[in-house]
Amino acid sequence: MTRALPFSEPPGELDLAELQEIARGVAERRDLWAGDLRRTEGQRTYTEVFTNDHLGVWAISWMDDSHDTGFHDHGGVRGAVHVAEGVIRHEHMRLGERPVGRQVSAGEGFRFDDTVIHRMRHEPGAGPTVTVHAYSPPLTETGQYGEADDGLLHRVPTSSEEHLAPKGNQGTPSERTS
Repeated sequence: MTRALPFSEPPGELDLAELQEIARGVAERRDLWAGDLRRTEGQRTYTEVFTNDHLGVWAISWMDDSHDTGFHDHGGVRGAVHVAEGVIRHEHMRLGERPVGRQVSAGEGFRFDDTVIHRMRHEPGAGPTVTVHAYSPPLTETGQYGEADDGLLHRVPTSSEEHLAPKGNQGTPSERTS
């Protein structure tokens, strides 16, 4: 059975406002992802909700305090994230300083253009968390960032099929402020 989506199939690439609305709409429709999203503390898990030539939508489970994408980009793709359950921490890298970050709780979201380098991690002690991600065009590659043995920042091209995790030294995380 095909489930009715809370958006029309897009005929072209979407802008940030459209992506944010899609991520929110899918997050609010648990029937689109809850039955297919395996939840385990061992690693983040995900399920594909929808993909065509112009849009990719995924639901991701964050069950453990160690779940962390590490700093990454989206290979020239723009996107939006909406938290369906729980709390994640969204961080931006700053050169020579501690990252700047904030909690993003259920019912909240954010969006990013095709130039952003960021990190998402499970907010320590927040309990089970699910995020919905909408990308346009669909995500095919990410670039993961970290300090290598030579002390320099490196970008590691990574297929979108590969599980994102911190690569090299990620610096000191931002702190919980509330």
